[in-house]
Amino acid sequence: MATVLECSLWRIVCYVFGLSLFVKGLEGGAMCEDITLPMCSSIPYNKTRMPNLLDHSTQENARLAIEQFEELVETNCSDVLVFFLCAMYAPICTYNFGPFGTETVPPCKSVCLRAKAGCEPIMNRYDVSWPEYLSCKDLPVYDKGVCISPAAIVDTMPEDGMDVDTPSPTDDSSQSGVEMSSDDSSFTEPPPIWQSKESGNCIECPYDFSVDRDVFFEKEYEYIIRARVESYMQYTVRDMYTTVIVQEAIKFSGLIIPEGEVQLWSRGNCACPHLDVGREYLVLCYEDLEEGRLLLEPDCTVVLWNNKYIKRITKWDRILRKEQQRRRFERRRRNLYHI
Repeated sequence: MATVLECSLWRIVCYVFGLSLFVKGLEGGAMCEDITLPMCSSIPYNKTRMPNLLDHSTQENARLAIEQFEELVETNCSDVLVFFLCAMYAPICTYNFGPFGTETVPPCKSVCLRAKAGCEPIMNRYDVSWPEYLSCKDLPVYDKGVCISPAAIVDTMPEDGMDVDTPSPTDDSSQSGVEMSSDDSSFTEPPPIWQSKESGNCIECPYDFSVDRDVFFEKEYEYIIRARVESYMQYTVRDMYTTVIVQEAIKFSGLIIPEGEVQLWSRGNCACPHLDVGREYLVLCYEDLEEGRLLLEPDCTVVLWNNKYIKRITKWDRILRKEQQRRRFERRRRNLYHI
């Protein structure tokens, strides 16, 4: 009798414990996972979260469903078809950070319409219509809702080839085109200087490594990431980039920052503030929406990563967003009065 009672109590404990974990999982949202769909191997993000926008609970289910479009993709009917399909079947995972929270981010209506305009005529030749479940009508417009498009993803792959003003990589007097990585002891870090374009002289990089509340509200940074520095590359005589591995995207504005390899772009031939290869940093800086790039500039804030920053930064950012919303509301109200 005692044994039966003990087993029953144990079942109850296991049930309650399991239920609490299930509820906790629902509250926190599904975890991000690597994208395994072959069709989506070349899209500009590599993490997704299930279920997707078509209610597939696993990537295996999504893979079986998306395969029906392989022949359509091979026709090259639209340059955004693959991106659109992957945004539906393997939507980007935003890590519970930034403006999206745990919600699944859909593709923008413009992306859908562009894919449909290019590919539906080909489908019609075979008496096939654009699927109703891929309808564009309920997708958000970029400036009125939260959605993604190819242009909204950070450009992580610089185009091959150099600018006409770029010195030859074989020129001994230049480091242009030479990858400076943790495997090359000659280039463990960029020099802590900034090249002045006016005089051609190098000056010290005037930088204070600290996370200050007043500076945070004054600068109104557009992106905040936790990232590990991988390497540096002189891209042209006018700019260079620092390659980092993004661990967390804490904040982003006009661009969506994927997990993994991303470039931080700097003007000139060295980075300021300077970063050490192999170390992990909190980076607060700005976005270049026109080029789809993250910037690394002298007025940005960079500090060695510490977990204590998360709570502080997210609190400040909530306050800043409310203040920005208040200012936008005031501007709209003033504009209405002047009409």
